[in-house]
This record gives sequence, structure tokens and C-alpha cells, in this order.
Amino acid sequence: MKALKGRKILILGATASCVHVTKFAKSMGAFVYVTDNVADYGPAKKHADEPVMISTADVEALTKFVRDNSVDGVMTGPGEFNIQNAIELCSSTGLPFYCNREQWKVCQDKRNFKDFCKRFGLPGVPEYSVNEQLEKRDFPVIVKPVDGYSSKGINICWNEEEYKMAKEVALAASKSGKILVEKYVNNGGVTIDAKYVAIDGDYYLEAMGDRYVLNGGLITAISFYPSKYLDCFMAQVHPYVKKAFSSIGLKNGAFFFQAIPDDENIYIYEMGLRVSGGMIYNMTEATSGNNTLKMLIHYSVTGEMCEESDIKNIDVNFKGKIASTLSFPLRIGTIASFEGFDSIPAMKGVIDLTIYYEIGNTILQKHVNTLDQLFARVMVSADDEESLFDTLQAIRTIASVKNIKGEEMIIWDTYDRIYAKYKAEKGG
Repeated sequence: MKALKGRKILILGATASCVHVTKFAKSMGAFVYVTDNVADYGPAKKHADEPVMISTADVEALTKFVRDNSVDGVMTGPGEFNIQNAIELCSSTGLPFYCNREQWKVCQDKRNFKDFCKRFGLPGVPEYSVNEQLEKRDFPVIVKPVDGYSSKGINICWNEEEYKMAKEVALAASKSGKILVEKYVNNGGVTIDAKYVAIDGDYYLEAMGDRYVLNGGLITAISFYPSKYLDCFMAQVHPYVKKAFSSIGLKNGAFFFQAIPDDENIYIYEMGLRVSGGMIYNMTEATSGNNTLKMLIHYSVTGEMCEESDIKNIDVNFKGKIASTLSFPLRIGTIASFEGFDSIPAMKGVIDLTIYYEIGNTILQKHVNTLDQLFARVMVSADDEESLFDTLQAIRTIASVKNIKGEEMIIWDTYDRIYAKYKAEKGG
């Protein structure tokens, strides 16, 4: 990609999710403003060339700021609230943004997206009518708000009583007051994460991994890339992607599918018209050499994603490497101490470590089964499975988060089960 020296970028949001946006934009040569209306500087503002005190929702004030300061582009992180604000601001100022209001509505509303899938042959999860009387044989089902995010308001139901409660929770989490009821595929907790980048009307699958959820939960404990279901996905999903997204005029940008394997079938249950909070762009840059977030930053200023040489780096097979993202889900409680994390960045193959909490922060019941339950994420790459698990197990050995009673808060069950299976298969 071409350097952005001398260009100005305004980033909406100063939270941790915008730190990479800020750092990447600066590394590409741009002068970076970061804005929100919070008095205490968030982490992204600490990296800005110039912090700004304007609410990210105040489009009128931001439009004036953009024009008064000759800002060349507007960007934000994966947060849906600020993506919508960026869409409105770019519409007001005429600056490029990778999607518009109509495209966002199709992809982010779960009801709209399920209908979109049906129209273009993308395989969606079987669903039930919200008003339908479910029989015992219909369970388990999963209930979710049509406009939710970060796994909030989503519950798995095994019987009628849980189903009634889950509908109330989902409705409370939905701004539109609408929910979905879908078949829950009980496959041992494996889901699929597929990342796409759109460049001038072509759609490239850049990463696909298998995610293993927390035992009895919904959030991902660990994921592995590339996916063992890649061939099935390429046969059942990929052939329909171009026709589907061309129909809504999405020529440039980033999006991802979340899907679930059921025997030989792949069912898509959600998508995001954005980079994911999992920061897989760091993984693809370390393994294949492409970084979609940098492409989106470049597009926000130039109206172009990248150059031909950048496209050639895209490889869903990571040029022979493998990778993993290990999460650190916590039990309910107040964080009194954590240790071992200072040593992780220097370990072999570690790409990135992001810590979300500090000493004194509390994990509450409302955080359980949402991304707010995660203390941190670490990303690792390797040339082979043995090297990958060597690093993961080294992390498992030293990482610890304790509550005020001195009890371990990290939930290791899912990782320990997967590691035990790996060792058994290797005869270790």
C-alpha cells in the first residue's frame, strides 16, 4: 500500500479497540486525530497525534471539525456504534467509507441477514417462528436478539422453561424488540470463523479457523487456523458469496461469517460487516503478509484498498503456517492480581497479546457468556502443530489471574480438554 504521509485521519473512539487503528494509521504516515467526549483519555487517545473532545455521535460537530481541519479520512475500530457514526459522518462529508447505511442494515440485523442468505443460497441455520409452540424434540434451541452484539442476550435452551426465560432476556437486549429462535447444533462446541476482504468487487477468503467455545458457554476459549472444514466451506458457502455481496454493491471492505459444522453441513448463523474484535489482521500479517485493517485505513483516505502486490499476499492457508488464538475467560469475581503475562510476548511465535482488564476490575454475572468475560487474548503462530502446542502449554503453565481470596479465576477447562486430546492422539 502507498504511504499516507501528509494525510489526516480522524478516528472515532478512544477505547482499546481503536488502539491498533491509531497505531497502524500513524505507522502508515498519517497525522491522526482520535475523538470521543470522555474526560479521561482512553488508550487510543494516548497514541494520537492530537486528541479531540467531540462525541462520536455528534455528526454535526464532527463534520465541522473535518472541514475546518482538512481531514482526509474517517476510520474507527470494530465497535458497531462507531461504525454507524462513521457511516453518517462520511455521508455528511463526502469522504470514503467501505459500506453505507443500506449495506449495514442488510448485514448487521440478524433477521435481514437470514433473509439475505436464503435469497442467494448461503446456508443458514434452521429456525423456528418466535410464536411457534416448540415440542420436546425441537430442543435444544438458541435464542438471540436480531440486533445484538458481543454475544449479549444470547442463550441456549434445553427445555420450555429455559426457552421462556431466554426470550425475555433476548428481547431486553434488542433495541428493535425482535428476536430469533434457531436450532442449536450440539456438536461439542465447535464453530467456524471465516474472514473475507472485498477488493474492487472481488471477494477473498483470507482466514478461516475453528473455534472451541467455553464448556457450557457461548464465548470462544481457543481457536485454530486454518480450519479443518475449509473444503466443505469452499463447496457450500464460497461459490455464493460474490453474487450475494455484489447484489448490495459492496465492492470494498471487510466482513466475516460465523458458522457451525453439523456432520457434513455448514450453517452460517451470523456475520459482521467489519473486521472482528479478534484482531485476525495481526495473524494474517504475521503468516501471509496481508493486513485488512491497514487496507481499510488506506481506503478511508484514498478510496482504494491496496495494490496488486498486496492482493497476492492473501492466502487462507497461511503459506503453510498454522496459528491459534487463546482466550482467558474468567470466573465471576474481582481481580486482585495477575502474573505471567509479562513473559508471554517474548515467547516463540507469539504475535500479539491484548489485556482488557486491570487489578480491581470485577467480572459480574452479566458479563458471563459475553466477550466481557475475557481477561485477555494471545495470538500464536508456528510452522507445525507440535511447536504451536509447545507455546500454548508454556502460556498455560505461567498465566494466572487471582481473585481477592487468592483463587484462580481463569477457566482452563476447554483448553485442557483440547490439549489432552492432542497428547493422546500423539501418543504422549
